[in-house]
Amino acid sequence: MSRLTLQWFNLTKREGQDLCLKIPVADVYAGIIDRAFPALHHIPWRQGTHGTCYTYIKHIAAEEQDAVNHFLDILQNLRCLTITPHLAPHFRGELDEAYALDFNFQQNVFPMAYTEIGTLEHHAKEFQNPQAVTEIARRLADVIRRHPTLARADMIAAMPPRPSSTFHLPAHLVNQVGTNLGRPVSLNLSKAEHSKLRTLPMDQKLATLAGVFTLGEPVQHKCVLVIDDLYQSGVSAWSLAKFLKAQGAREVYALACVKSWSDTDNV
Repeated sequence: MSRLTLQWFNLTKREGQDLCLKIPVADVYAGIIDRAFPALHHIPWRQGTHGTCYTYIKHIAAEEQDAVNHFLDILQNLRCLTITPHLAPHFRGELDEAYALDFNFQQNVFPMAYTEIGTLEHHAKEFQNPQAVTEIARRLADVIRRHPTLARADMIAAMPPRPSSTFHLPAHLVNQVGTNLGRPVSLNLSKAEHSKLRTLPMDQKLATLAGVFTLGEPVQHKCVLVIDDLYQSGVSAWSLAKFLKAQGAREVYALACVKSWSDTDNV
């Protein structure tokens, strides 16, 4: 499964016991929680049934417990994106975490209908609607502000456009995200001109993206958050993460407006 939503969590404390946290999809969400709260004192995650896991958290203050609970609420409203089988042979964990605000289209609705975020993304990208851009940027900034891991990013950057692009939504979003967060958001990152990836087979996509990125400033030991409008196959996000890691970035995260239901560019 490459597109996950935290369907539930159980955070309880019984008399005389430590606080117990139980979550599904252990191989994904346990790591996300540990990265968000590196100082959280808990026993090693233990395997439960049906892919769940649990841990007991020790010596947690009420304020920290509220922060954990708040973060779990955030994860229930984000789409967590993991590596797909068609990307897995080519990458080795270069993208530490990836999210989308929502899918672009509603599931199992015919004829196809946009989600709320999908409608905003469509209006912002296709019609360059300033109100849609502003609203998406506000929501992206809110996620970054409330997500402990993303909030710690040293640099926030837009997925770079092809030079021939006349309107690049991620760049406009990042500028407004910076305004909303009250912090600088810039990275001297660019991309050489290349053919559209949609019609290329996977090997050609990877070969095309392998040499297109250029970095004009150091990112050694930095955490970089990349903002994009659409996460489809993930090949661009993972290729950029691989490039940034090769340049010395410590961590690379991605946050997209929408995720397509398809995991390939050709469908």
